[in-house]
Amino acid sequence: MPRIKTIGFRRLPADLVRRRVAVIVASGNSAALVAKAATATIPIVFNTGGDPVALGLVASLNRPGGNVTGSAFLAAELAPKRLAIAPRV
Repeated sequence: MPRIKTIGFRRLPADLVRRRVAVIVASGNSAALVAKAATATIPIVFNTGGDPVALGLVASLNRPGGNVTGSAFLAAELAPKRLAIAPRV
């Protein structure tokens, strides 16, 4: 499988902004951050494995603010809680 060139990857959101798309869907931390840097008006929906607040994608989980929203798989952040409640199950 060919590797994605970083330059093209960074140009894609700018191209989408020029085309005036209705929404940008970004999968992964890098894609979401590049999309956010490209526009403050087009809605961006992300799926990320990291904490979107810590990454700087959204202001908070319950009120993301701006034009960015999405879902996060908070496995690392939730692992201690899962281990704590495991004996009760």
